[in-house]
Amino acid sequence: MSKFLTALLPYLPANADERYKQVFTRLGVMVLLSWALHLASRDDLIGMWLLSSLSVQALEFIAVRPFAKGRMPTRHVEAWALLMLVSVLTMATVHAGAAAILWYSDQPSLMALALFLLAGGLLNNVASGVDSRPLFYLGAAPYVVSLATLPMWWRTPYGQVAILATMVVFFTIAVHSTWQRLHQARKAVIAAHEEADARRIQAEAAVADRAAMAAIVSHELRTPLSAILAGAHLIRRGSHPAQTAATADLIVDAGHLMTGLLTDMLDQAKIEARAMSLETRNFDLLGALGDATRFWTAQAVAKGLVLRQGSGDQAPVWVQGDPFRLRQILNNLLSNAVKFSDEGVIDLRLAVEPLADGLLQIVIEVQDNGAGIAPEAMARLFTPYSQASQETARTYGGTGLGLTVSRELARLMGGELDARAAVPRGAIFRLTLTLPEGSSESVVGTARDDGAAPQISTLRVLAVDDHEVNRRTLALVLEPLGVTLSTASDGLSALKYLAAERFDIVLMDVNMPGLDGCEATRRLRAGVGLNRDTPVIGFSAGVAAEEVQACRDAGMTDWLAKPLDIRALYDALDRAVAA
Repeated sequence: MSKFLTALLPYLPANADERYKQVFTRLGVMVLLSWALHLASRDDLIGMWLLSSLSVQALEFIAVRPFAKGRMPTRHVEAWALLMLVSVLTMATVHAGAAAILWYSDQPSLMALALFLLAGGLLNNVASGVDSRPLFYLGAAPYVVSLATLPMWWRTPYGQVAILATMVVFFTIAVHSTWQRLHQARKAVIAAHEEADARRIQAEAAVADRAAMAAIVSHELRTPLSAILAGAHLIRRGSHPAQTAATADLIVDAGHLMTGLLTDMLDQAKIEARAMSLETRNFDLLGALGDATRFWTAQAVAKGLVLRQGSGDQAPVWVQGDPFRLRQILNNLLSNAVKFSDEGVIDLRLAVEPLADGLLQIVIEVQDNGAGIAPEAMARLFTPYSQASQETARTYGGTGLGLTVSRELARLMGGELDARAAVPRGAIFRLTLTLPEGSSESVVGTARDDGAAPQISTLRVLAVDDHEVNRRTLALVLEPLGVTLSTASDGLSALKYLAAERFDIVLMDVNMPGLDGCEATRRLRAGVGLNRDTPVIGFSAGVAAEEVQACRDAGMTDWLAKPLDIRALYDALDRAVAA
């Protein structure tokens, strides 16, 4: 099919529907012209006119029928399209010719009727050809030609002929301008409808995605919650001492699982909102890989797997970047490798190549020994809340967020994360980064790797939180250390406590109804009471950089993220005591 016909096809159904609507108008014109010819004593032309009019009407009916009501012919499409164009041109030619014959009669009434016939034909083509310029021009051309020749056949003084010719030109321009305005308006309406449909589809897809997300997250949260509740009931019932440690480990592992899920969801939301920020500092690349390997070695060994990390005698590789986000990517990749491998070896490989301007090309590969990834699943591998298959989701669980967040983090770091099938089985995930060379630094820290409790038995601590469960949790953690603990349920109550007695440390929840933690801290710092300079440790579920900075700006001396990590709390208490 030619490009011309291919371009016209989408507009033919609308043109066909419009021509169907004009059938009764044309039949009326046929009767009216027959009557006019009879009044003009030209009965000899009536038969020829009726035959011509009925013939072109039948031709048009046959030609437009396959395209009517939004249909499109299934066979011989090009032939039907050509026939429809022929019918459009023939219909216009017959009516324009009839108008010329009436004009040539020199009878004023028939000449006026000819002008009306030509004007009506042009306006009808404005309606039927509004979507397509070629269709409008094709149907209007015979009428324009007939109009242009009328002055030449008018046997009247030159001045009147000139006036008529000028009016024909102006009328033709006016009709064309009207068509252009209607055509642009029609295009705008169609574009608006298409955009509305696209937005509706996007909205429906978003609702479906959110529904899928809610279902997946609900399912994934129930697993660790079941473990926590079961472990807590065992401890409450007084389980056998030999089971207590195992029960505690179960609760801790379930808590870490929930924390990881919530972290992935928060990171995905921050990435979508373009609010994710990265830090830049010197760190040892091999050390980051070693930390990730050590973390997952126990889980690998428990499944009978071997977690292997390249050569053990490599010199440290110092780079500048965000070690926390790099470890997050590595943890996601190693977590999947351990999850999907039932036997064999998991390889973690590192390749570093110097580039110009002090940059390093870093390639990290994680190769598992699982069943591999089907080609059709590879396309949606990095899609949020998507698994390779329903069977994968049922067997292994997970939200499908880990890989999505990891790829977005890699791209924020100026790199890329991709996947390919391994030979003979399994999959290889390849992380490519370009980072500046770093320098060795002696990092001094106070972190407690062993989780030992701080020596704070002489301290008076005020814990402020609007949720009773959180206050009971803090009491459960701090009271065995021998501290004198007081609790408050909101900012106003906390300020009353702080105005009445001296405290050594304040643990302040940030988000509380009424007077929140930031405002309570600002009022504390602005006053002259007993605890104006007392260290305030804020804790909140909001972990965005601007939220943490808001706590600092309010006067808090330290900050912890929820859910509260006991070792992080101990470290913060140590820092407060040292200060």
